Amino acid sequence: MKFLKLSLAASVALGAFSTASFAQPLEEAIKGVDVSGFLRYRYNDDRYDNQNNVDNDAGPTPAAKGNATHRWRAQADFKTPTVNAVALNLGVYYNNERQNVNHGKNGAVTDANGNTVLPAGLGNGLGAGKDGDFGVSVYNATITPDSTATTVILGKQRLGTPLTDALDDRGTGILALNSDIPGLTLAAGAFDSWSLDDMFQGYNGNETSVDKPLYVLAAIYNTDTAIGNFGAQVWGFYVDSLVDSAIFAELGWKYSFLNATLQYAMLTLNDDAESLTAGLYGKINPNDPNSAANAATDNDLLSFQIGANFKEYNLPLDIKLGYITNFQDGIAVSFDDEGTFAKAGKLWWQNNATGVSIGLGATLLNGNYQAKAGDEQEISVMYGTLGYGFLEDRLNIGIEGVFGENEVTRLPAGQTDGGVIYKKTKFTEITPVVSWQHNKNLKISAFYAMLSTELETENGVASSKPDEDRNRARVEVKYSF
Repeated sequence: MKFLKLSLAASVALGAFSTASFAQPLEEAIKGVDVSGFLRYRYNDDRYDNQNNVDNDAGPTPAAKGNATHRWRAQADFKTPTVNAVALNLGVYYNNERQNVNHGKNGAVTDANGNTVLPAGLGNGLGAGKDGDFGVSVYNATITPDSTATTVILGKQRLGTPLTDALDDRGTGILALNSDIPGLTLAAGAFDSWSLDDMFQGYNGNETSVDKPLYVLAAIYNTDTAIGNFGAQVWGFYVDSLVDSAIFAELGWKYSFLNATLQYAMLTLNDDAESLTAGLYGKINPNDPNSAANAATDNDLLSFQIGANFKEYNLPLDIKLGYITNFQDGIAVSFDDEGTFAKAGKLWWQNNATGVSIGLGATLLNGNYQAKAGDEQEISVMYGTLGYGFLEDRLNIGIEGVFGENEVTRLPAGQTDGGVIYKKTKFTEITPVVSWQHNKNLKISAFYAMLSTELETENGVASSKPDEDRNRARVEVKYSF
C-alpha cells in the first residue's frame, strides 16, 4: 500500500509505531493545514446592592457587594487538507473563567447560604500555578463525498444547534448534513455522550457529561422571493430518560431595510420514576419539597422580533424591538441557557433575581424561581436596541433596554386548585454598549449593564424585601484569526 500524502494528525499517530520512518520537517508536515480561532480577554466587574433582595448590611456578616474577574480564552482549530474525501479536525483551547479579584473592597465573599467563601482581601486564581483548563475541544473526521452535497462528521464535535452553545457545548457521535435540494439542508445526528457548559457542570464538585444518547433531526430552508428573503428551520430533539421531545422552529424575513424573526420552542421533560432528573434530585436532596425533581414537565417559549437596518441608505442605524412570552407551565426549553433566541440585554437572562432561566441545567439544578410540577409560570418581556456606527462603521455605540415580569403560581401543600402567586418579580435593564473594530482581526468592546429587580409578591403576600440592583462593567478584547 502506498501512502501519497499524510495529514499532520495521521503523522503523529503513525509516529508512535515508526517515528524514524515517517519523520519529516515541520514545514512539510503542516503544509495545507488550515488554522482558525481566537484569543480573547475579558474583565468583568459586578456590583450588587441588596443581592437576592436581602439587605446587604443586615445580619452579623454583611454579604459581599460584588466581585471582579479576569478571564482569558484561547482557541485554535486545525483542519487538514481533504484527501480522498476525508479531512481531520483537531481543536485545542485554553479557558480561564474563574480568576476572582475583589480589590479588597467588598469584604468577605459569601455564598447563597451566608457561608464565607473567601475572606476579605483575598481572591482566587491570581495567575500563578494552575489557573484554568487546557485541552482538546474538537477531534473528528469530516467526510465529503464528491457524488453528493453531503457532509458527515464523526467524532468529538461542537453542538451547533439552536438549543446549545456552539462555542462551548460538545458531543461525541455522528452528524450528517445534506444539501442536494437547492435551498434546503437536512441534518441528522446521534451523540452517545455530550456536555454543556451550564448543564450538570460542577455536580458534587466535578465536571460531568451526560451519557444518555442525544438524537437530533433538522430541516433548514432559505429562498429569495419578490417580497424578500425567507428563511425557516425546524429542529427536533430526543434524550433517553431526560427529554421526551423538544422542538425549535424559526421563521425569518428580510426585505430592503426591514427584517422580522419569529421563534418558538417546546420541550417535554421525562417525568418517569427512573428518569435522569429523578435520579439527580434523589441524590441532591430527597427531602426538599421544592426539589426540582418535580420540575414542570411542559415548557415552551415564544420570541418575536422586528428590526430596521438603514446601512443600505448610507445611514449606519440599526433598530430592534422584541417580545418574549410563554404559554405552557414552564420555560425550560433549551439544553444550554443561552441558545439562539432573539433577545437583548446582558444580565436578566439566566439570573437568580429575575428568575428567568431557560436552560435545563440552571432550571433543574439551581431553580428556586422556576416552575415545579403543578406550578404555572408566565413571563412577559419587552426589549429594544438602538445602535449607530461612526468612522465607516468601525466605531459602534448603542443602548439596550429590557422591561419584564416573571410570575410563578404555586399550589399550597395538599391543594389541587386555587394556587397563590409564589413569586412575582418585575425587572428593568438598561445597558449602554460600545465597540471598536480596530482591523478585521482585532475588536475591542465594552458595556455597562444596570439591572434592577423588584420582588412584588412572595408566598402569596406582598413582599417587603428591598429591590436588588446589579451593575456589570465588561471590557473585552478579541483577536480572531
